[in-house]
Amino acid sequence: MPRKPKYTYHFCFGVEQFFLAYTHLWPQVQTNKKVGVMYPNDADGNAIRAVLGPLLKGAGYTIVDPGPYEDGTNDYTAQIQRFIQEDCQIFNTFPIPPDFATFWRQASQQKYTQHVKIGQIAKTGLFPSQVQSLGALGNGLASAVYWAPTWPYKSSLTSLTCKQLADGYESSSSKQWNQQMGPSLALFDVAAAVLKASGDPKNKTKVANTMKTLSVDTIIGHLDWSKPATLAGTAVPNVVATPIIGGQWKQGVSKWPVDFVICENSSDPNVPVASSLQPYTGS
Repeated sequence: MPRKPKYTYHFCFGVEQFFLAYTHLWPQVQTNKKVGVMYPNDADGNAIRAVLGPLLKGAGYTIVDPGPYEDGTNDYTAQIQRFIQEDCQIFNTFPIPPDFATFWRQASQQKYTQHVKIGQIAKTGLFPSQVQSLGALGNGLASAVYWAPTWPYKSSLTSLTCKQLADGYESSSSKQWNQQMGPSLALFDVAAAVLKASGDPKNKTKVANTMKTLSVDTIIGHLDWSKPATLAGTAVPNVVATPIIGGQWKQGVSKWPVDFVICENSSDPNVPVASSLQPYTGS
């Protein structure tokens, strides 16, 4: 039996949050519920295949899985042709960014993108530049965010709201906001709160014991380690699950070449929904 971590505490989204996002996002577009999946032979891909695939099947989706592929693959013809033959109107993948760019361009050349009504990406597409680099092929890709400027929270350490954080970053850097900004600041919210609450920040045992019941407001929302995440109905010690919110990358919706529009909020109803998912049109 694995030993419980003594000093490791974690907050992040998990497969359950992806499942919630997808099953609330995909019904917004009429499809045949056939999902072509491209899950790589790496830690992320194998975990997603083992857990998310069965959950989606249970929700009534037909999964077409040509099997794991190796990171760095440069020819996806076999997978693309199978997705076309089986008319997979939903596509879902968790690749590294260069692999998706290669796949999606080949999918366009072979006309698979004309079959796709929902192109759902994860891991790639975290940053606007990854979507913008695809040109017209990036427009309308569905994805998810674990933080955005429209979230209704603020940092307990800095008192910055989500909008203030994004506006300040864009003003000072002349670059577009990205979703990693929120969790990065949330780390400092958590660290400051636990060090203060411990009463003795140099005592690692006191700090760790304080983390067990820490409850803190952060820029990504309220985190409470006294209410740990669950996996298959079993509490996971030391872990707090955070939201991941479904939406779509679109061109022409802000001053930036492409921006993210939130289309569902199943894992955090406090996050405002801006639009509904539209069929993929980037082909």
